[in-house]
Amino acid sequence: MRFRSFDSLNIFRTVAEKMSFTAAGEALNMSKGAVSYQIAKLEDELGVPLFERRHTHIRLTGEGTRLRDAAAKHFGLIETVMDEIRSNVEQPFCVGAHSWFISRWLGSRLSDFTQNHPDIALRVEPINTTADLNNPMLDMTVFWCDAETGNRQGTHLYPSRTVPLANPEIAERAGEIGLANLVTEVPLLPDASGMEGWKLWHALAGFDYDPRHKSVHLPDANSRLQAVISGNGIALLDELAKPEIDSGLLKPISDIWLAGYGYYVIPSKNQGTSTAAIRFEEWLRDQPF
Repeated sequence: MRFRSFDSLNIFRTVAEKMSFTAAGEALNMSKGAVSYQIAKLEDELGVPLFERRHTHIRLTGEGTRLRDAAAKHFGLIETVMDEIRSNVEQPFCVGAHSWFISRWLGSRLSDFTQNHPDIALRVEPINTTADLNNPMLDMTVFWCDAETGNRQGTHLYPSRTVPLANPEIAERAGEIGLANLVTEVPLLPDASGMEGWKLWHALAGFDYDPRHKSVHLPDANSRLQAVISGNGIALLDELAKPEIDSGLLKPISDIWLAGYGYYVIPSKNQGTSTAAIRFEEWLRDQPF
């Protein structure tokens, strides 16, 4: 007679591992009663008890132990084969990049890459913090950072300075109260690295770093841009904010730019250099910034 109760067998395997109907139910997102029913159903089909039910615990019978060992062996083999099948399915080449960089620069150019490399399946994953560099899904990252960090982890792609920007109303106040007072009284919006960029800018400007306002932390530069346009503070943004500067929506509050920053290509720590990675980086370097 063919065996058909594979769901019950998988539930049995979990109970045998946990040695508890309750714990098995929690692991399987089932009630204790539903687990007990499935085990009883399996025992009825086999015609032997698989567990000895005690008042405070359960234990496997001899037949239960034999079935547990056989189930572990064969379910393990099935899982191994499934992993092998998954690994043989081509996964898309996954590039991580700041959401700011994707929306401002990369997204509009991707059709050129896909047209020239139709054999490469590409996925772009938005990231915003250095912690995202450890994402095992990523085969490569395009990351904006300082030269020391970028050269330590990857290779330089494009330079991109950053400057403090405000909306026209706040920028006008610099002429009224002075720049030093402005950056003290108006909230300074931190970027993904916190306030390190602002501290460096204050040092270049010759100002003491002494902000009087706590501000909202917005790791996504697109969100910071909108906050600045709405008059919610001043933010350090790079040259990809040029459209808003040219249109007058935003104004630099000084001519002091933070140089030494830019976009870097950082390879995955978990993956070797693939053909897709080589082609994508070559394509990036051929694009005008």
